Amino acid sequence: MSDKGKPAGMGRPRNTALDTAITAAVEQLLLTDGYSAITIDKVAALAGTTRTALYRRFPGRVALIANSMATHFGTDPAPDTGNLRDDLISLQRAQIEFFNTPIIAAGIAGLLGDLSTDPQWSALFHEAFMAPRRRSTQAMFQRAVDRGEIPPVTHSNLVADILTGPLLLHAMLPATGPLDDTLVAATVDAALHLLEVGIRDA
Repeated sequence: MSDKGKPAGMGRPRNTALDTAITAAVEQLLLTDGYSAITIDKVAALAGTTRTALYRRFPGRVALIANSMATHFGTDPAPDTGNLRDDLISLQRAQIEFFNTPIIAAGIAGLLGDLSTDPQWSALFHEAFMAPRRRSTQAMFQRAVDRGEIPPVTHSNLVADILTGPLLLHAMLPATGPLDDTLVAATVDAALHLLEVGIRDA
Protein backbone atom coordinates (compact mmCIF):
# COMPACT_ATOMS: atom_id res chain seq x y z
CA MET A 1 0.00 0.00 0.00
CA SER A 2 1.31 3.45 -0.89
CA ASP A 3 1.58 6.19 1.72
CA LYS A 4 -1.34 7.92 0.00
CA GLY A 5 -3.53 4.91 0.63
CA LYS A 6 -2.60 4.34 4.26
CA PRO A 7 -5.13 5.13 6.95
CA ALA A 8 -4.43 8.17 9.09
CA GLY A 9 -1.96 7.44 11.86
CA MET A 10 0.03 4.82 9.93
CA GLY A 11 3.59 5.34 8.78
CA ARG A 12 6.37 7.55 10.06
CA PRO A 13 5.29 10.30 12.48
CA ARG A 14 5.56 13.89 11.31
CA ASN A 15 8.87 15.59 12.15
CA THR A 16 7.64 18.86 13.61
CA ALA A 17 11.17 20.19 14.08
CA LEU A 18 11.79 19.78 10.35
CA ASP A 19 8.46 21.41 9.54
CA THR A 20 9.50 24.40 11.64
CA ALA A 21 12.91 24.56 9.95
CA ILE A 22 11.31 24.45 6.50
CA THR A 23 8.87 27.24 7.33
CA ALA A 24 11.69 29.37 8.75
CA ALA A 25 13.81 28.74 5.64
CA VAL A 26 10.99 29.81 3.32
CA GLU A 27 10.42 33.02 5.28
CA GLN A 28 14.14 33.83 5.44
CA LEU A 29 14.55 33.39 1.70
CA LEU A 30 11.50 35.53 1.00
CA LEU A 31 12.82 38.37 3.13
CA THR A 32 16.42 38.26 1.95
CA ASP A 33 16.20 37.20 -1.70
CA GLY A 34 12.56 37.46 -2.78
CA TYR A 35 9.98 35.08 -4.14
CA SER A 36 12.10 33.72 -6.98
CA ALA A 37 14.60 32.39 -4.42
CA ILE A 38 12.07 29.89 -3.11
CA THR A 39 13.28 26.68 -4.73
CA ILE A 40 13.34 23.13 -3.43
CA ASP A 41 17.15 23.10 -3.46
CA LYS A 42 17.58 26.36 -1.56
CA VAL A 43 14.89 25.61 1.02
CA ALA A 44 16.24 22.10 1.61
CA ALA A 45 19.78 23.37 2.10
CA LEU A 46 18.75 26.15 4.46
CA ALA A 47 16.45 23.86 6.45
CA GLY A 48 19.16 21.21 6.76
CA THR A 49 17.26 18.49 4.93
CA THR A 50 17.26 16.74 1.57
CA ARG A 51 15.33 17.35 -1.62
CA THR A 52 13.60 13.99 -1.15
CA ALA A 53 12.48 14.76 2.39
CA LEU A 54 11.23 18.17 1.30
CA TYR A 55 9.34 16.81 -1.70
CA ARG A 56 7.57 14.30 0.56
CA ARG A 57 5.97 17.24 2.32
CA PHE A 58 5.75 19.93 -0.34
CA PRO A 59 5.72 19.26 -4.10
CA GLY A 60 6.88 22.73 -5.08
CA ARG A 61 7.14 26.45 -4.36
CA VAL A 62 3.42 27.20 -4.09
CA ALA A 63 2.97 24.39 -1.57
CA LEU A 64 5.86 25.76 0.48
CA ILE A 65 4.37 29.26 0.43
CA ALA A 66 0.87 27.99 1.30
CA ASN A 67 2.26 26.08 4.26
CA SER A 68 4.25 29.09 5.45
CA MET A 69 1.18 31.33 5.22
CA ALA A 70 -1.05 28.82 7.03
CA THR A 71 1.57 28.37 9.75
CA HIS A 72 2.14 32.09 10.17
CA PHE A 73 -1.45 33.34 9.88
CA GLY A 74 -3.63 30.31 10.57
CA THR A 75 -6.65 29.07 8.65
CA ASP A 76 -9.39 30.17 11.08
CA PRO A 77 -9.17 33.96 11.05
CA ALA A 78 -12.79 34.95 11.66
CA PRO A 79 -13.37 36.33 15.17
CA ASP A 80 -16.40 35.83 17.40
CA THR A 81 -17.11 39.08 19.21
CA GLY A 82 -20.85 38.46 19.50
CA ASN A 83 -21.67 41.17 16.95
CA LEU A 84 -21.32 40.91 13.19
CA ARG A 85 -20.10 44.45 12.54
CA ASP A 86 -17.42 44.12 15.20
CA ASP A 87 -16.49 40.72 13.77
CA LEU A 88 -16.06 42.22 10.31
CA ILE A 89 -14.01 45.17 11.55
CA SER A 90 -11.73 42.82 13.48
CA LEU A 91 -11.40 40.53 10.46
CA GLN A 92 -10.53 43.39 8.12
CA ARG A 93 -7.93 44.80 10.48
CA ALA A 94 -6.37 41.35 10.70
CA GLN A 95 -6.36 41.16 6.89
CA ILE A 96 -4.61 44.52 6.67
CA GLU A 97 -2.00 43.24 9.12
CA PHE A 98 -1.66 40.18 6.86
CA PHE A 99 -1.00 42.25 3.74
CA ASN A 100 1.41 44.54 5.60
CA THR A 101 3.49 41.66 6.97
CA PRO A 102 6.95 41.70 5.33
CA ILE A 103 6.84 38.08 4.14
CA ILE A 104 3.52 38.74 2.37
CA ALA A 105 4.74 42.00 0.89
CA ALA A 106 7.81 40.16 -0.39
CA GLY A 107 5.96 37.23 -1.90
CA ILE A 108 2.45 38.23 -2.94
CA ALA A 109 3.24 39.39 -6.49
CA GLY A 110 5.25 36.29 -7.35
CA LEU A 111 2.69 34.00 -5.77
CA LEU A 112 -0.17 35.53 -7.75
CA GLY A 113 1.90 35.15 -10.90
CA ASP A 114 2.35 31.42 -10.25
CA LEU A 115 -1.31 30.93 -9.37
CA SER A 116 -2.56 32.76 -12.45
CA THR A 117 -0.53 30.64 -14.86
CA ASP A 118 -0.94 27.16 -13.37
CA PRO A 119 -4.43 25.79 -12.59
CA GLN A 120 -2.99 22.91 -10.54
CA TRP A 121 -1.02 25.22 -8.28
CA SER A 122 -4.04 27.47 -8.01
CA ALA A 123 -6.18 24.53 -6.88
CA LEU A 124 -3.53 23.42 -4.39
CA PHE A 125 -3.21 26.88 -2.86
CA HIS A 126 -6.97 27.25 -2.66
CA GLU A 127 -7.36 23.92 -0.89
CA ALA A 128 -4.45 24.45 1.52
CA PHE A 129 -5.02 28.09 2.46
CA MET A 130 -8.03 29.82 0.96
CA ALA A 131 -10.75 27.18 1.41
CA PRO A 132 -10.34 26.72 5.18
CA ARG A 133 -10.24 30.49 5.69
CA ARG A 134 -13.43 30.84 3.65
CA ARG A 135 -15.06 28.20 5.85
CA SER A 136 -14.03 30.25 8.88
CA THR A 137 -15.75 33.31 7.40
CA GLN A 138 -18.83 31.25 6.53
CA ALA A 139 -19.02 30.10 10.16
CA MET A 140 -18.85 33.76 11.27
CA PHE A 141 -21.77 34.60 8.97
CA GLN A 142 -23.74 31.62 10.26
CA ARG A 143 -23.26 32.77 13.86
CA ALA A 144 -24.75 36.12 12.83
CA VAL A 145 -27.68 34.30 11.19
CA ASP A 146 -28.22 32.28 14.37
CA ARG A 147 -28.25 35.51 16.43
CA GLY A 148 -30.89 36.96 14.10
CA GLU A 149 -28.66 39.74 12.78
CA ILE A 150 -28.92 38.78 9.10
CA PRO A 151 -31.00 36.43 6.94
CA PRO A 152 -29.49 33.15 5.69
CA VAL A 153 -26.45 33.80 3.49
CA THR A 154 -26.53 32.33 -0.02
CA HIS A 155 -23.35 33.77 -1.55
CA SER A 156 -20.87 33.75 1.32
CA ASN A 157 -17.81 33.39 -0.91
CA LEU A 158 -18.77 36.47 -2.92
CA VAL A 159 -19.10 38.48 0.27
CA ALA A 160 -15.70 37.20 1.38
CA ASP A 161 -14.27 38.30 -1.97
CA ILE A 162 -15.76 41.78 -1.52
CA LEU A 163 -14.03 41.99 1.85
CA THR A 164 -10.63 40.83 0.62
CA GLY A 165 -10.55 42.09 -2.97
CA PRO A 166 -10.19 45.82 -2.24
CA LEU A 167 -7.46 45.11 0.31
CA LEU A 168 -5.54 43.04 -2.22
CA LEU A 169 -5.90 45.81 -4.81
CA HIS A 170 -4.52 48.42 -2.42
CA ALA A 171 -1.71 46.09 -1.34
CA MET A 172 -0.68 45.41 -4.94
CA LEU A 173 -1.19 48.98 -6.19
CA PRO A 174 -0.35 51.41 -3.38
CA ALA A 175 -1.27 54.37 -5.60
CA THR A 176 -4.93 53.35 -5.23
CA GLY A 177 -4.80 54.36 -1.57
CA PRO A 178 -3.64 53.17 1.83
CA LEU A 179 -4.70 50.12 3.76
CA ASP A 180 -6.39 52.07 6.55
CA ASP A 181 -9.49 52.37 8.70
CA THR A 182 -11.35 54.21 5.94
CA LEU A 183 -10.94 51.18 3.71
CA VAL A 184 -11.94 48.91 6.60
CA ALA A 185 -15.15 50.89 7.15
CA ALA A 186 -16.02 50.96 3.44
CA THR A 187 -15.53 47.22 2.95
CA VAL A 188 -17.39 46.36 6.15
CA ASP A 189 -20.34 48.58 5.15
CA ALA A 190 -20.44 46.99 1.68
CA ALA A 191 -20.35 43.47 3.12
CA LEU A 192 -23.02 44.23 5.72
CA HIS A 193 -25.31 45.66 3.07
CA LEU A 194 -25.01 42.54 0.94
CA LEU A 195 -25.46 40.26 3.95
CA GLU A 196 -28.60 42.14 4.98
CA VAL A 197 -30.28 42.44 1.58
CA GLY A 198 -28.71 39.50 -0.25
CA ILE A 199 -27.07 39.27 -3.65
CA ARG A 200 -29.37 39.17 -6.66
CA ASP A 201 -28.48 37.30 -9.82
CA ALA A 202 -28.10 39.52 -12.88
